Amino acid sequence: MGKKYNICLVSAEAVPFVKVGGMADVVGALYKYLKNKNIQNTYLFLPLYKKIKEKHKIENILPFEVKFFENRVEKGFIVKSKDFPNVYFIKNDDYFNRDEIYGESGTDYPDSLERFSFFSKSVLEALVSLRINIDIFHCHDWHTSLLPLYLKLIYNKSFLKAKTIFTIHNLGYQGIFSADKFPLLGIPWEYFNMDELEFYGKINFMKAGIIHSDKLTTVSPTYAKEILTPEYGHNLDGLLRKYQNKLKGILNGIDYQIWNPAFDPYIQKRYKKYKGKIANKISLQKKLSLNLDEEIPVFGMVTRLTEQKGIDYLTEIMETLMLKDLQIILLGDGEQKYINELSRWQKKFPEKLSFNLGFNEELAHQIYAGSDFFLMPSKFEPCGLGQMISFKYGTIPIARKVGGLVDTIEEYNFETEVGNGFLFEGESRDFLAKIEQALQLFKNKEKLERLVNKVMNLEFSWRASVKEYIKTYNELME
Repeated sequence: MGKKYNICLVSAEAVPFVKVGGMADVVGALYKYLKNKNIQNTYLFLPLYKKIKEKHKIENILPFEVKFFENRVEKGFIVKSKDFPNVYFIKNDDYFNRDEIYGESGTDYPDSLERFSFFSKSVLEALVSLRINIDIFHCHDWHTSLLPLYLKLIYNKSFLKAKTIFTIHNLGYQGIFSADKFPLLGIPWEYFNMDELEFYGKINFMKAGIIHSDKLTTVSPTYAKEILTPEYGHNLDGLLRKYQNKLKGILNGIDYQIWNPAFDPYIQKRYKKYKGKIANKISLQKKLSLNLDEEIPVFGMVTRLTEQKGIDYLTEIMETLMLKDLQIILLGDGEQKYINELSRWQKKFPEKLSFNLGFNEELAHQIYAGSDFFLMPSKFEPCGLGQMISFKYGTIPIARKVGGLVDTIEEYNFETEVGNGFLFEGESRDFLAKIEQALQLFKNKEKLERLVNKVMNLEFSWRASVKEYIKTYNELME
């Protein structure tokens, strides 16, 4: 790396502490791999959620208080992990000691503005109290996007040379709140204008991160280009074009110590080649009460049930799919309309569709190992980890041609056998056409076996991603 820096990762989630989506994997892997590099110190700050308290050994260090304005002075506690060096939690039971991380039944808690403005400012306050100097603050998604602004406005004397990086994991979630809450942030009123935090008459947290960070990254090169367009920019494309000189896309990796069929503790049979998948397929069929038959192609899907993930594309073709000789195994949670729709199809075709509501780590691993194909019909996908995991497990992805899916999947050619998966553009009928191509491939066992063995050797580890982040840190400090 060259020079040594103190780097502080700030996030609303990170494995192994708490996980809702792919951001947790990214932040957890960054902490793990940066810690092993020749960097002075890597710190990680998270809110102290109820779920963390229940599972991890922690110790209280120091009380602190954060003043936003006369009538909003918040008290908190700095809490340290006993098992992980330099991992700190911000404790405030009113805000974080709740059953869910962001909210219940798919909607955010009504005080999300208070929760995450408190968290962002508290990290800076905590570091001052701990007398830890930071060179680079690496903030993740809208929950931490006020930190670069608080750093400039209030804490610049405490961290004289500190730089900030803001990573956009998903531009679809921006932290948008009612304008009447603006005074709660303790930020001068002049920042409530179109060139700052104001957004169609409301407050937009994400804008603070985009405008006030020194460097902007997102989680794949293609997504970095897409978010500059009206189609994928979620009304921030104009702002992002203004700041595109500081934006770069760094492709996520996956952690092969967690996702690896050669030593996965959750699967029936460990394997390194195509032949080993069969026992896992039969075991999965048995577990989910489907017909036991290795000659039936199994299509797996592990996903959030939201519009972004293209669930509509799947439900629109379900009638046609259920007439074919195949099985679909789906694991996920999300919007009620999708839960109802998938439950209805499962009742109608219990021998062909297994819909498993919720998130289950063990079952997720078994679906990757036991499926022949993996479905990712996302309307937009900043990076996507599912396709990288499915490659490692020899499960061929069928995905929409967007974001990080474009950076990782190359269209398979039957004649030349070049490529590693199936990509569709457009909508549900195009998705169906690719599933039909996959069914054709399944009939040709020799080609299928060659493709499976090939994709299992693809490399999407964190090594390359971390190298890119370190390079970005170096550029920033120069």
